[in-house]
Amino acid sequence: MNYLEKRNLTIDLLRALTMAVMLMVNDFWSVSGIPHWMKHAKATEDMLGFSDVVFPSFLFCVGLSIPYAITAMRRKGRSEGDVVRHILSRSFALILMGAFICNYESGIDPSIGYDRNAYCLLMTLAFFLVFNRYEQSDGWLVRGLKAIGWTILLFLLVTSRSPEGRTFYPYWWGILGLIGWAYLFCALVYALSRNVFAQAITLVLLFAVCLCCTPTADYSLFQGQPILSLPEPNIVDLTLSTLHIGNASSHLLVMSGVLFSGLYLKWSAGFSRSRQTTATLLLGLGCFVLAAAFHQLFITSKIIGTLPWIFYTLGIDLVLYVLLDWLVAKGKSAWLSFLQPAGTATLTCYMVPYLLYPLISILMGWEWSSAISEPFGIIKCIVFSAICIAITWLLCKLSIRLKI
Repeated sequence: MNYLEKRNLTIDLLRALTMAVMLMVNDFWSVSGIPHWMKHAKATEDMLGFSDVVFPSFLFCVGLSIPYAITAMRRKGRSEGDVVRHILSRSFALILMGAFICNYESGIDPSIGYDRNAYCLLMTLAFFLVFNRYEQSDGWLVRGLKAIGWTILLFLLVTSRSPEGRTFYPYWWGILGLIGWAYLFCALVYALSRNVFAQAITLVLLFAVCLCCTPTADYSLFQGQPILSLPEPNIVDLTLSTLHIGNASSHLLVMSGVLFSGLYLKWSAGFSRSRQTTATLLLGLGCFVLAAAFHQLFITSKIIGTLPWIFYTLGIDLVLYVLLDWLVAKGKSAWLSFLQPAGTATLTCYMVPYLLYPLISILMGWEWSSAISEPFGIIKCIVFSAICIAITWLLCKLSIRLKI
C-alpha cells in the first residue's frame, strides 16, 4: 500500500491523547484545590501551566490532519471545487457550534421558559441530528432528522437570552469557533497553493509571527517596551478582527501542523524513519530555542497568545509526536488503544460532556460544584475523561457520530 493511502496512526494517537487531557482539564472547574501549575495561567502571568498546553496541541493536530484529508479527497477524484466546498462547510459547522456553546457558557435567563440545562441538551441533540454521519446520506428520514435539528437550533437562536438580557451572540466564538476560523484560513491556503504549498505556508507562518511580534494595544504585554503600538482604533485591528485572525496565534499553530504534515506527505517516501525522527527532534529543539529567545521580549501567555507560548507548545508537541511515532513503529501503540475513540471520533468525544453535565443535573438533581478537592478531585477528572471516551465508543457502535 502506498504511504499516501495509509492513515497516520501517530496523528490519531496525538489527537486522542490531547482530547483525553482536554476533557480532564475542562473538568477542573468542578473541583477545588487544583495545583496552580496544572491550571491556566492568568493573562498577565508569565507562566505556561499544564492546561495551557492542551488547546495549542489540539490546534497543531488540526493542522496535521489537513494535508491528509485534502490529499485523500484528491485521490478519490474530487474536484478542487469539492475541496473548497468541504472546507467551507466544515468551517461553518465548527463556527456555528462554537457560537451556540458560547451562549450556553454565558448563561441562560430561566425567565424565557427553559434553563441552562435544557438549552445545553437541546443544543447537543440538534448538533447530533444535523451533523451525524448517517449510514445513508439521503432519504426522507435523514432529511427529516436534519430538519428537526435545524429547527431546534433556530428556536434556541431566536429565544435564548443571557441573564443580562442579551440576545444570541458569538462572544469569543468558543474553542470550536476559534478552531473553525483558523481551519478555514489554513485549509484554504493549503488547498489553493498546490505545488508551491511549502513556500506559501512558510510565508504565511512568517507573516503570523510578525503579527505576534507587532501587537497593538490589545496585545501589548511585553517584557520590555512594545516593538510597535498603534493607536486605537486603527485599520490593522479592524482588518484582523473582520477576518477573525486577531494576533494570528491560532493560525500559526494550525499552519505549523499543516507545514509539518504536508512536508511529510511530500518527502517521507524518500526518507527513512530514523531520518524523519531526527528531523522532527531537531525541529522540536528549534522551537524551544525560539521560545527561549522570544521569551526575552514577551511573556508566556496563552490568553494573549504570545510567541513563547506558541513555540514552547510546538516543541512539546513535536517531542511527543516522536515518542508516539516510536510506539507505532515498535508495534506498541496498542497500549493506548483505549484512547482510540478520542482520536477517530474527536468531535463526538468533545460534545459528550455537554450531554453528561445537564443530564446529571436534571436526573439526579445534583448541581456540579467544586466541593471535591484534590487529590480526589484530580482522580475524579481523570475518571470523567475516561467515561467520556467510553461513551464516545458506545455512541460510535450505535452509529451515532458527528461528522462535518
